[in-house]
Amino acid sequence: MVNKLRSAGYLVLALILVTSLVGCKSASIQKDQVTLQLNWYHSAEFIGYYTAFDKGFYRDANIDVSVKEGGTGVAAWKTILDNRADFAIATFDEQKANMENSQPSVAVMTTFQIPPLVMFSLADSGIKEPKDIAGKRVGIKSSYWETVARTTLTNAGIDPSKMIEVQVPADAQSMLYNKEVDVWMGYAHDEPIKAEEAGYKITDIFPGDYGVGGYEGLLTVTQGTINQKPDLVKRFVRASQKGLQYAMEHPEEAAQIMTKWQPSEKLDFYKLAIRAIIPLVDIPQAKIGTIDSAHWTQLMGGSYKVQAPGYTMLFLEGN
Repeated sequence: MVNKLRSAGYLVLALILVTSLVGCKSASIQKDQVTLQLNWYHSAEFIGYYTAFDKGFYRDANIDVSVKEGGTGVAAWKTILDNRADFAIATFDEQKANMENSQPSVAVMTTFQIPPLVMFSLADSGIKEPKDIAGKRVGIKSSYWETVARTTLTNAGIDPSKMIEVQVPADAQSMLYNKEVDVWMGYAHDEPIKAEEAGYKITDIFPGDYGVGGYEGLLTVTQGTINQKPDLVKRFVRASQKGLQYAMEHPEEAAQIMTKWQPSEKLDFYKLAIRAIIPLVDIPQAKIGTIDSAHWTQLMGGSYKVQAPGYTMLFLEGN
């Protein structure tokens, strides 16, 4: 009887010891703290990161992510250079400028394979392609959009001076509805959706079809971080890629996730927004997130440097 009691006692002690060891081991595993700086307010263009966060893909990669919202005047790309963020979203033009200025910024993934830029008009305007814009009033929100409009027409063989440029506030889309301008510009997942929600039938012209724009929604990190923490970069990139892939395959759920991050718009808006993004992100010719070497080199032009190309596909799944 005594031996049986001793055996039972030893078993209890063994279980306590094992439990304690497991608990200590779990407590000792610290999650990597990562800050991601967005380059705009919370919107559908960042759905891959929101999905990775909400579905636990970052958690599974042992990463605790803080997603910081951008906005007007926020130069997200600068935050990785001065160590205020680990990763940041940049436009292609920003990354190109970084390469020209020898900044240690490296793109490790892209969201858009096809630029989400769009010029759109009311369906009854008769504007269907760039040549139809000649003699029409185009709303110009900034120097950036002025360049987009002029380059689109130029590349389509149309003299850009033939369009009538009208300086407009960025939030004055009603000018299109009131026919104060004939063409409005914006992003496929935003302004055109708002027009449709307002009850207007529209016709889209994608500047990307005329060689305007490059890879957009670039996930960037410094070369220093890549050198010092390659495993962390790999885990973050692959979790983000997985989030984007999941969002493209489950658009209804992705729209639900968007309402948590930016509740200012309704669920139906996000359903349309995600649907608009899918053909620009998930294309047959490329894996989600991939930057093609030949296309990147072409887009960079004279800014491309073999020793510092400004991108790497080393960390993306399947590369």
